[in-house]
Amino acid sequence: MIDQETLKSLFEYRSDGCLVLANDPEVDLWKRRPVGFLSQSKDRPEKSYRSTKIKGKHYRIHSLIWLWHYGELPKQIDHINRNGLDNRIENLRIATNSQNMMNRKKFKNNSSGVTGVSWHKNQDKWFVYVDANKKRKNIGYFDDLELAELVAIEARDLYHGKFARLA
Repeated sequence: MIDQETLKSLFEYRSDGCLVLANDPEVDLWKRRPVGFLSQSKDRPEKSYRSTKIKGKHYRIHSLIWLWHYGELPKQIDHINRNGLDNRIENLRIATNSQNMMNRKKFKNNSSGVTGVSWHKNQDKWFVYVDANKKRKNIGYFDDLELAELVAIEARDLYHGKFARLA
């Protein structure tokens, strides 16, 4: 495993979230292979991250940037703006898997257009829920979608805290 001292001897950090080779600051780390390539999930292309291989071990660039700044390699890092390619240090934060999931976008099958709000046929109302710590919290039923959206936002803020996704 790489340490902060070794990392800083190999690379320099730029404020735009790029790591560049220390001996060649004009070359972005990920514009050449195998140093810095785009790793992309085949089933979810929106899940893209920059990666590299150092001394035979694969690392995600955002993890290296965290190590470069704070001297530790956390198990999970959340991109605050949900863009896995935006590796500016101010866009990164340590998160648990549960917290990282709180910052996800709406599911593709979301019919209401609002995270945590769905139409409940039996009640003939909008149903508000929030997922937190591997459990679903049922918030309530509402006649009006706008009210349901406001309640969903408040519930996410309450249960997700700083990881709440407002849109």
